[in-house]
Parts: sequence; C-alpha cells; structure tokens
Amino acid sequence: MRGALMGYYLKILLAICAVHELAGGVIRSTTDAAYKKYLSIKSLPFEDCGSLYQVSYLEIESCTTVPCSMARNAIIKVTVRFDDNGNGVSFLKHEVRWVFNYIKTQAAISPDPCDGDHGCIESASDGKAYWANIFVNETLPVMRGSMLWESKDANNQNLICFQVPVVITV
Repeated sequence: MRGALMGYYLKILLAICAVHELAGGVIRSTTDAAYKKYLSIKSLPFEDCGSLYQVSYLEIESCTTVPCSMARNAIIKVTVRFDDNGNGVSFLKHEVRWVFNYIKTQAAISPDPCDGDHGCIESASDGKAYWANIFVNETLPVMRGSMLWESKDANNQNLICFQVPVVITV
C-alpha cells in the first residue's frame, strides 16, 4: 500500500517536472514545493530543537519508525537534507548526545568535522545534504531515550538541531 502511494506521488512529481520543462520554469516554486513535500513524507519523524536552517529530510540507517532501535556496538549512518538558504554551507561540526532520563552522554561521530576533505556535505537541488556515522557505544544503557543532534558552523553557530526517540538494544 505504502509503495503504491509513493509511486502515485512520484508520478505526480514527474508530471509536474514535465510541465515545468514546457513552461520554461514558470512553476519552479511549485515543483520545489512538491519535492520538499515528497521528502517530508519519506523523512523519519523528528523534533526540531531550534534549527537555523530548515531540515527537510532525515534518514537513520535501518530505522523506519520511532523510537529507532539501535544496537550497542553498531555504527549507524545518518543522512540529513536541509535548506541552507543559498549560504553555501561547507563545514559542519557535530555535537551529538544520547539522552537517558535527563542524563546526556556524548556520542562518537565520524567524520567530524564534516568538511570538504571528507565528502560528507553535498549540494542538492533543494539545498544541502550531509551524512555522518554515529557509534552506539557498548556501555550505553539498554533503555529508551533520545539522540540529540546539533550541527554547528566554524563560528560555533547552531545551524541544525533535531532530536529523535531511540531505544538501545543488545
């Protein structure tokens, strides 16, 4: 059912793109809005905690529902799409914490910082995208909590902030 619905939305998006080509860009904003809506439908749900740039899509490897089940001693890829308002973001320093009963523990992220040397920031038609790997430490408690992810620029300004419910497993 969900695959059929996504196929339907994809057909609508392709039709909009075809009309866009014929109209010479007159409806570009409509196409962009449709694509952003499509991304938001496919995105993993998250709570924004004060992002400067709008996050349009979040993917956490092997996680399709929240809370995200994360096994101890695993390395999990996180991908984020965001609109940098044309500012050309090329550097992100990550501060990621596990939060369990109001206790915050620093998470290990790689690559950090994300810059031109690592290929982890990419330009996309709707802004930027970045990826990073998070290590689920083997000493984390087996319980529910959340992952708090902040990405900052070279001046330590918080550009992206989101929180996702997680459950740590063995």
